[in-house]
This record gives sequence, C-alpha cells and structure tokens, in this order.
Amino acid sequence: MQGYITLATGSRFYLDLAMNLVLSLKLNDSQRPVCVVTDPAMEIPADYRKFIDHVVFINSKPGFNGCLNKLRINELSPFEETMFVDSDCILLKKDMNRQWNKFQGPGFRSAGAKVTTGHWYGFDIADVIRKLGIDYMRTLNSGVFYFRNDAESAKFFATALELVENHKELLGSFHRNKLQLADEPFIGAALGKLKIPTLDFDAAEGTIQVTTIKATNIHFDPFTQTSAITRHDDYRLLGRFFPRKHVQHSPSFAHFVKLKPKAVYQRISDQLRDHFQLPRFVL
Repeated sequence: MQGYITLATGSRFYLDLAMNLVLSLKLNDSQRPVCVVTDPAMEIPADYRKFIDHVVFINSKPGFNGCLNKLRINELSPFEETMFVDSDCILLKKDMNRQWNKFQGPGFRSAGAKVTTGHWYGFDIADVIRKLGIDYMRTLNSGVFYFRNDAESAKFFATALELVENHKELLGSFHRNKLQLADEPFIGAALGKLKIPTLDFDAAEGTIQVTTIKATNIHFDPFTQTSAITRHDDYRLLGRFFPRKHVQHSPSFAHFVKLKPKAVYQRISDQLRDHFQLPRFVL
C-alpha cells in the first residue's frame, strides 16, 4: 500500500499545520491514506481524527527533536511505500500518480544534486567528504522523500543514524531555534556514503516541491490546481556572485518555509478548512 506520512511533534501548532496538509491530500489525492506521527501526549481533536487514516506515536529520544526525527520515520510508517511530506507543505495539484511513478524504486529516493565542493549548512563540503572518506554527498530539501519498507531502506536509515551518532560535530547544524539538529546534512552524507542516486526534475515537467523562499509571482490554489511560482537564485562563478537566475516552476507541493508568504498560506488554510467544515487556523 502507498501512503503519506508527516510529523506533528512538539506543540499543537505543528498538528494544526499537519492538518492543513492532510486536507490538501484529501482534496487532491484522496485514494492514498495519510499517517500523522505525533507525541504520545498530543491531544488530537475528534474532528481532526476523521480525516487522519493512521495516528502513530513517537517516543522521545535524547538529541532528537523536530525534524531530526525524520531519520526514525521508517520505523513508524504503516505503509509498504511511503512518501514523507513536511507539515508546512500543501498539495496543489492532482498529479501525484505521476510523481509516485517517478519515485518508484527500492530503498530511499529523493530529489537532489551530487556535490563535491561548495558550502552547505555552514560547512565545507569538500572537507566533509574527505573526513568521511566518501566520494561525494547529495544536497537536497527533505520536505518530500520516498522510501520502501525493504532492506535497502533500512540500511539507508541506519547509516544516517550512525552519522548522527558518530559525526555530529562534523555534520551537525542547528535550525534557528537552536533546538533542532538539521536532518538534511545526515541524509546527504548517507546518500553519498551508500552511493544512492537522487532524482532530477526539469522545471517544465513540474517538480515535486518548491520552497517559497527567494520567490515571487506566487499563484497557488489547491481547488483549481493552480501552481505557479518564480524562484530567484544567485549563482557564483570564480568567487563572485552574479545576477539572479529566474526559474518558473509548477510544483506538486508548495513548501511554505516559515509559512511565508503568510497571506497566501492563510488563504489556502481558510479555503481548505471551510471546505471540510473545520474551524479556521489563525497564524
């Protein structure tokens, strides 16, 4: 069985975000069930539970807060094939059959890029791969990824956890609240260590997700399957930053980093909650 899973730990705020994601999934991919992973003490309202197919509780583990728990998600998924989605994402389009087909395969699969130089999360990539004795690592946004319930996937997650255990000083980078170690450097290093390829997306085909940071011309509406955003990225050559590249995207998932732009996220939240007759969520 294929299904979606998301994390909603720490506070009711994250459960409310996860609920907005769940509603967008029910709207635009109702054939696949959804699992919400949360704390044992989290109270889930009855009107939320009727939309959530599975609730799984995650026990606390020293050093694992928030997003780092993504590295434990394979232990908790009730599905044979799982697509993890961050709780601050919204599914905008009815095109997930295409995306599931693209991700289809053994083990862990994610969009990403192979890198050997540059800086990421404040560390020097060349220094990291030299110290780990690997040929490269993968940069990625872990807001959406896929894995199967198989031996290859188990090996990947075990490798990522081993990197947390033994190389925290090398790869560890805290998010802005200083409480959550970022999961992506450990995922990227594990992908490189195991030589696992990542998926490429051309902007014209419609990528799996795009973050709303460094973006303009945002037009999102999950009810009309409107998904248009322009990303702006500086690029560096010979030590100098050159003018931004402008790339237009039509992603399946909008990834609202820091919930910005808040007016757009609030409008979509209101639309979804009004449609499914739930109380509105206020930022």
